[in-house]
Amino acid sequence: MYDILNSVINMTFGWGWPSWLISLVSHILVATILFLIAPLQMLFLTYYERRAIARMQDRIGPNRVGPEGLFQPVADGVKMFTKEDIVPTAADRWVHLIAPCVVVAPTMLMFAVVPWGPGMVPVDLNAGLLFFFAVSSISAVGLMMAGWASNNKFALLGAMRAVAQMVSYEIPAILSLLAIVMLTGTLSIVELIDAQAGLFIRSVDLPGVPDLGLGWFVFTPVGFLACVCFFIAALAEGERTPFDIPEAESEIVAGYMTEYSGMKFGLFYLAQYLLNFLLCAITATIFFGGWQGPGVGWLFSQAITPTNLDGHWIFNLLAGVLGVSYFLAKTYAIFFVMIWIRGAYPRLRVDQLMEFGWKFLIPLAMVNIFSAAIWLGLTRWGAPEGLALLEGWTPFMRWATAFVVTLGLNLASYIMVGRIYAATQAARSRAELEDLRDLALSSR
Repeated sequence: MYDILNSVINMTFGWGWPSWLISLVSHILVATILFLIAPLQMLFLTYYERRAIARMQDRIGPNRVGPEGLFQPVADGVKMFTKEDIVPTAADRWVHLIAPCVVVAPTMLMFAVVPWGPGMVPVDLNAGLLFFFAVSSISAVGLMMAGWASNNKFALLGAMRAVAQMVSYEIPAILSLLAIVMLTGTLSIVELIDAQAGLFIRSVDLPGVPDLGLGWFVFTPVGFLACVCFFIAALAEGERTPFDIPEAESEIVAGYMTEYSGMKFGLFYLAQYLLNFLLCAITATIFFGGWQGPGVGWLFSQAITPTNLDGHWIFNLLAGVLGVSYFLAKTYAIFFVMIWIRGAYPRLRVDQLMEFGWKFLIPLAMVNIFSAAIWLGLTRWGAPEGLALLEGWTPFMRWATAFVVTLGLNLASYIMVGRIYAATQAARSRAELEDLRDLALSSR
């Protein structure tokens, strides 16, 4: 943004603005755009989900307010602003007030490191991935504050479930991403996107591959397993079905939001949808190339960048539009999978949720880290690292060997871990049936 403004203001119009003023204007402009995008995304996603889930359940969905119900999210927003704010008499008023703000603030900060297109990242941190998930974990504090401050046992139980779920599933999420970090050697989200140049095979693994922006990590065995583990963990982080246990209406009314109404409830609603959008966005970024796609790289090479000050701003615009289109298409497609799962699967029990995370996802993610090390050794290492036998191999032979070995290892680990997990679940079910039978016999 700074380079574009400097080119337009000082080079095109010749106004001679100082660098600090251009930097200030660019930061204000970026922040304004992000604060406008966030609520608009929430409005669109609510409409998108309600229409899609209605089609899956053979219903119509919103269709009264505006054409095809397009203004229904706006009507819902007006309702949230006008509803009465009720605070329980015995609640801790200040903590009850602050909790929704503590939940929303981290989700807004997470937008700061999300790349929307080539050169369109608010802040390019060298540890952007670490920042993203470090900030996201702060929301757990706000959820616990909401449950505690409400002075309601159902709300407190929902908050405890939410925090336990978030903490438990952050582990497989981070472990799955660790495999990708090993392959790239960076925590910068921008560099993670740049590393996915190529055509179904990354240019880094096989030099000379045409760069169409399709060298996505999901096309490798390591990236595919990491993507599956991360997406399942993201469902739990965003409290999506079948992991929406903290808000199980049939058990604990509405979880930590039980005692909230009006715009305070609306803030929780906003934070939840923004978090799910961001989790879909980071999935699209890390495993599906983000804004990478055919044509974006060439357009951006002709644009104004720190290394190409003689470029033309029209290429910035074209590359930005095409890159953002790819990025949003991938993000909305992943969000549709979330909706699809909501319409297809029932809710798990809380004990099933915990066991699945600790006994199934975490072992798979740890095996995938070992697979990433094998991939790295077979594609990059040589005599200095003790693999002199690979010195005469062509890059394609190295890549093909790494693909086959890691695919076999990940498939074998999935089958083995799946069988062990299924056996433990069967044993637990038999024990529960025996307990029920003994209880029935003793009650006669």
